[in-house]
Amino acid sequence: MDLIPPNLEVEMAQDAIVISFLEERDVAVQFYAALCNMRWKKINILPDDERIIEKLKGTDSNIWSCSWRHSGGIIADIRNANYNTKEDYMDFYCSGNEGDISDVVKECFYRMGWEPCPWDNDDDL
Repeated sequence: MDLIPPNLEVEMAQDAIVISFLEERDVAVQFYAALCNMRWKKINILPDDERIIEKLKGTDSNIWSCSWRHSGGIIADIRNANYNTKEDYMDFYCSGNEGDISDVVKECFYRMGWEPCPWDNDDDL
């Protein structure tokens, strides 16, 4: 069993395709919006028996989420590191459509092994 839980932020910062998408501000705002008001679940990384045990305990180490402020910071940090944009979280914070997942983001995250797990749908845990 892997002791380090999956981390979408780390994977985004290391993924060349995500980095290339984030060059465009409009697409970067879409990634920000998709991180807000949404939990993301790593797809099938635990064996079935371990997933059942976690479900019985009421926990799931495959779930990742962050605040709106942190979402803006993630996007700004990746853009700063790769495009020298000199942005901070406020450049994205409350930019609109928080919680919406565009097709581009959904396809990109799914390729990386992540699926949305809305807060109101605890059956997915």
